[in-house]
Amino acid sequence: MKQNEITDLEKLSPENLENIFNVYKDLDGMYFYNLLQTISIPQNLPESVYSTYAVRQGDTWPFISHKTLNNPNLWWLILVVNNIQDPTKKVEPGTTIRIPRPEFVRQVIAQMKKG
Repeated sequence: MKQNEITDLEKLSPENLENIFNVYKDLDGMYFYNLLQTISIPQNLPESVYSTYAVRQGDTWPFISHKTLNNPNLWWLILVVNNIQDPTKKVEPGTTIRIPRPEFVRQVIAQMKKG
């Protein structure tokens, strides 16, 4: 999520957990969050930690997050769990992705808030 001014970062809702990630400034002077390089989740998670979702035509990361986690702001966690580095790259319809179960989501967020 890019912001034009560093002061705009404070306007994010506490529900948008991106605000706990590192903030960087690009060559154009725009500030952005480096979401996908701040946390890592083991790729060999047991199946009990996640469910699966078959991507459909027109799905976006926030839509998938809303549909599966009841929160469109947790899209970044779905990307991390699936080792997807570029949130702008669309996933082909029919692709099966892993969706973290709510208990796992709570654990990850609690750990991140601890620092």
